[in-house]
Amino acid sequence: MLRRDAAGRLHDVTGPAVAYPDGWAIYAVHGTRVPAEWITAADKLDVRTALTWQNIEQRRAAAEILGWDRILRELKPRVVDKDRNAQIGTLLEVDLPDSPREKFLRVKCGTGRTFALPVPPEMKTAREANAWTYGLTASEYALEVRT
Repeated sequence: MLRRDAAGRLHDVTGPAVAYPDGWAIYAVHGTRVPAEWITAADKLDVRTALTWQNIEQRRAAAEILGWDRILRELKPRVVDKDRNAQIGTLLEVDLPDSPREKFLRVKCGTGRTFALPVPPEMKTAREANAWTYGLTASEYALEVRT
C-alpha cells in the first residue's frame, strides 16, 4: 500500500503511508516521517511533547496531527480580542515552548467546525487577524455572507 498527498509526498494521518504484507511500514505526514504511535495512537500524543520535539519538521507534523484547536485548548491561551461574530473569531495569545506570545485566530467556518490559525504577533484584534488571512487590512475587510 502506498498513500501520497496531492504533491506526491508520502502522507496519511490515519494509518501508514507505506505498508508491506510482512508488516513493515512507514508513517508520514506530508513527506515527513513520524513515529508510528503518533498516527496509531494520536489521542495519546501529548501536546507538550509534540511542541518540544527536537526535529522541527516532525514538530510541524505533530501540530498538524493534533490540530491547533486542540493544542490551544490544552495550553490555555489568553484572549486578546473576541469578535461577536464567531466566523470572524477570537484572537488568542499563547506561550509555546521556545516561542512566547504566539498569536492564533480561533474561527468557526461555514461548516460549523472550529479552527485555529497562526497569525502574525502584531495582530491586535480578531477582525484584523481575520482580514490578514485574506491579504486585507481590517478596514478593507467587510464580511457579508460566507458560503
